[in-house]
Amino acid sequence: MRTAADDLAAFLHAQGLDPDGLDQPGTLLWTIRDAAGPTASAALEPSGRAALLRSVAVRPDRRGTGTARRLVEDVLAEAAAGGVHRVYLFSTDAGAFWQRMGFREVPVPEAAAALPDAPQVRRYLADGSLADEVAWCRDLVAP
Repeated sequence: MRTAADDLAAFLHAQGLDPDGLDQPGTLLWTIRDAAGPTASAALEPSGRAALLRSVAVRPDRRGTGTARRLVEDVLAEAAAGGVHRVYLFSTDAGAFWQRMGFREVPVPEAAAALPDAPQVRRYLADGSLADEVAWCRDLVAP
């Protein structure tokens, strides 16, 4: 029997994202579903006053409807309410979207240093893939 976690993993794989580490303690997940399964997802890996936003995906038939924007804004509002001051993410191919969402590109080492406890950062450091990433940041409170 497939679980909700199995459905989310399959959904993320279909969108070209790696679900590895989403089951780590402290990782927060958001999933929008319909009768066919997940339509959108996002995850947050808190690390002190910073957090890593990851696994943001929208099913192709829902793209262009504002689903991603609304989901990300909801996640960021909850993060701010929980005491997070700055959110980072890694994205090599969606920079224009992240800029429209108020993110700015930052050096990858800055993101890694701000998120030492984030499971995805630890994995990227361990497997050497961090150098291939592009880092983005958005302040949730004035610096």
